[in-house]
This record gives sequence, C-alpha cells and structure tokens, in this order.
Amino acid sequence: MSDAQTPTASRQRLASVALSVAGLVFLVAGLLSSWSRLDVLLVPVALGLVALALAVRETAAAARPSRVAAVVLSALSILSPVATVAVVLAADALGTSASYTLTVDSPEPVDVVVRKDADQERRRWDRGDSITFSSRASVVGIDARAATPTTVISCEIRRDGRTVASAQRAGSVDCSVR
Repeated sequence: MSDAQTPTASRQRLASVALSVAGLVFLVAGLLSSWSRLDVLLVPVALGLVALALAVRETAAAARPSRVAAVVLSALSILSPVATVAVVLAADALGTSASYTLTVDSPEPVDVVVRKDADQERRRWDRGDSITFSSRASVVGIDARAATPTTVISCEIRRDGRTVASAQRAGSVDCSVR
C-alpha cells in the first residue's frame, strides 16, 4: 500500500463546477427553447459569478477539481452570454442585404403603404407600379387600398428574384414577409 496523498475533493470547487455547468446548460436550453432573453442571459452570468467566488475562495491547492478548471468554467459561464449577444449584434450588423421587389396591380390607382420593419412610406400607385430596394429589414410588407371597395387588387413581394408573398382581394390587400 502506498502512503502517497491523494487529492481531496473540495465541496466548494465541485459546487463551483456544478454551478458553471448549470449556467451553460441553462443558456443553451434557453436559447433553443426561446425563453425570456433577459433570463437566458442573466441567469448564467449570476451562476458564473457565484461559481467564480466559490472557485477562488477555496484554499486547498491539491483539491479536485483544480482551481484553474473551476475558474475557467466559471469564466466561460459568465462570458458565454456576452459572446452570444455580440454574435447576434454582429450578425445583424454584417448580415446580408436582400433585394426586394414589391408590385401592386389594380385597374385603378391605389394608396400604398410600404413597410420596412418600423419604417413606413405612403404613396399613390398607378396600375402595375412596383418598387425595388435592398434591405436588411426582418419584416417587409405592402398594404394597398383602393377607393372602390369592389376593385380587385393583387400584390406580390419578391426577395432576390423569388416570390415570397402574394395576395389578391377586393378593396384592400396586405402582403408581408418576415
């Protein structure tokens, strides 16, 4: 039998690692399940801060898991939500712009509202008018209304050459795409 010392398991470091892993699992589960954004981002940070405090507080050098592993896991739990937000913001800022063509066809002029996210533009369009623009907007739509309620109006939205929305109704028509 060997009299060599075996490292002891530190309850604080085990708790630190467990909290860090719980924070990371919560972040992933929350992102995949579309939970409240505030909860998904704040809970892992809070768990990571507690885990970091527990990892640094323990003084036994030979305790398992090591202090470095506990600190790294807690830092990962703290920084993962920050990295998630940074990636989402960068993807939105650097995202590709799509080319949209919005067309309205009606036998008489119609009042049209073109929507690009929260921006709206109002115009009066003649038969077969269309507008083409490039946008990163997540919602693009068109609402056309005729003066005569029995006038049939059709609208179409094409994104990068493919039809993504179309409708036809009497009096007014609404096409939108997300």
